[in-house]
Amino acid sequence: MTGSTRAPGAEQAGPQTEAQTGAPEPRTEAHRPLPRRVVVTGNSAEDLPPARPAVTSDLAPPVARGLPPRPATVRATAALWWTGCVAAITGLTAALFDGGALRTRLAAIAAGEDPTAPADLIADGVQATIALVLGGVAALIAVSLVWVALLLRRRAWARWALLVTALPTLLALDVAQAVVAGDADLDRMALLAAAGAFVLALVPLLSRSARAWFRR
Repeated sequence: MTGSTRAPGAEQAGPQTEAQTGAPEPRTEAHRPLPRRVVVTGNSAEDLPPARPAVTSDLAPPVARGLPPRPATVRATAALWWTGCVAAITGLTAALFDGGALRTRLAAIAAGEDPTAPADLIADGVQATIALVLGGVAALIAVSLVWVALLLRRRAWARWALLVTALPTLLALDVAQAVVAGDADLDRMALLAAAGAFVLALVPLLSRSARAWFRR
């Protein structure tokens, strides 16, 4: 008989599966599953949230910029203006303490100019004049102090506001010193000193260093 003979128990050659061989097939790195990160709480396992990426930056944090130092000219302006305000307040206070003599003197001047005017009308006119003159000076000083405070905070427009307020303040001081001129010279001298301090205070305000400080 011709033909091929097969040995007993021999099997046909071919690929054998894991079930046939009983040994697990090797797995490559590409097919290997990633391990699961779990948190065991009690009897259950929960997936962890994905890790957040680190937030880092090479940029330095912003640094707050402060105001540049005030030049000596601006400080001199503020000091001279404060000196003038103190002198003006001293003059106004002295005039109020000498109010009786001041009213008598002004009433005598008004009666000499118009002898036919009633005494009540003269008294009312004197009282209104004192209130208007002294009150005007006090109001202008209060406004100028606000401008000086803003000036020191580097508000450029406050410099021009102070310059504009200076002119009516000087005129009011001139009128006030003429009204209070009489026996006691403390009030008049204090008002004149205030006017002089205000004029001097404007000189350093117009200097080059002061203008450069406001332009920064």
